[in-house]
Amino acid sequence: MKKFLMMVMMCLLVMVTGCSSNPKTNEIVNEEPEVLEEVEKEEHPVEEVADDIEEVSINILVPSGSTAMAMAHLASELPELDEGVKCIVEPYVQGSDPLLAAFTSETANVIVAPTNLGATLYQKGVPYQLAATIVWGNLYLISSEPMTIEELSGKTITAFGQGSTPDIVLQTVLKEKGLLDSVEIEYLNSVTDVQSMFAAGEIEIAVIAEPSLSVLKTKVENANLVADFQEEWRTLYDVTSYPQASLFVHSDLIENNPGVVESLLAQVAASVNFANESPNEMAIEANATGLETPEAIIAASVPNSHLIFKTAKEAQDEINLYLEKLYEFDSKTIGGALPDDDFYYLDNDK
Repeated sequence: MKKFLMMVMMCLLVMVTGCSSNPKTNEIVNEEPEVLEEVEKEEHPVEEVADDIEEVSINILVPSGSTAMAMAHLASELPELDEGVKCIVEPYVQGSDPLLAAFTSETANVIVAPTNLGATLYQKGVPYQLAATIVWGNLYLISSEPMTIEELSGKTITAFGQGSTPDIVLQTVLKEKGLLDSVEIEYLNSVTDVQSMFAAGEIEIAVIAEPSLSVLKTKVENANLVADFQEEWRTLYDVTSYPQASLFVHSDLIENNPGVVESLLAQVAASVNFANESPNEMAIEANATGLETPEAIIAASVPNSHLIFKTAKEAQDEINLYLEKLYEFDSKTIGGALPDDDFYYLDNDK
């Protein structure tokens, strides 16, 4: 009897133990999908943050002409300067008025402009710094008859841009050669006017710029070179040339995003190099991005446009010399005073 009772109790114990173990096993099995679901829920917000990164646009304003040629590859590629930071090159502009408006309204993060215009506005408190120079002169003196610069005495020279870089470079070179007081200078409104009147035979000696010079050579055969002003400047002052057009960056961008500025400068340098190394391809890009000059003319004018990238740190001495010469000519051409070091963006390792 006792043995029988012991047998019954052991069976009951086995049954109870078996029943109690099953729920625990089920609990462990059921926990795995719950953990996976929690992991998935945690991963989704990360993906949403990545998708919601706010894109920032860096607006760049560029004048038509040689500056547009220098920036055409960048304008075509529109590279990302940093994660979520893209550059936008506005339609190429004509003349200085749109540049002046952009400087004073601060509507562009980056402005390519005549170096002395940036210096003038810096003196008025406009918050832009010179970060690089990309055009080192594209000015030439031509005549309908072969002659040398020493034979200009008693002649009339037709120029454009009175009081601006073309005029200042012309007068500075003539003064250094002792010719300024022996010539007469007449002014037209634009280089296009010079090109048209020379082609029509209405003027004999003229200051002209690229790419207008290359255009003119397709229309006349008597555009004889009298002086390469870049070479004249180089000979007179032992420098690369005069820094005609530079890249100006808003101080807010410099202070808040120096890495973006460095990336931008690298892309601009690449764009300038592309123009020099692949002028035909650059010409296609220039047309596609709004430069209306024929592709063949753009490509042909590259060698005489002196597209060279130099950071402000690399070019500071040459820029200072140029501004000093402008100051001597007329202090108003650079805002009444020579700029201090804060005019330059120098915080890079290039």
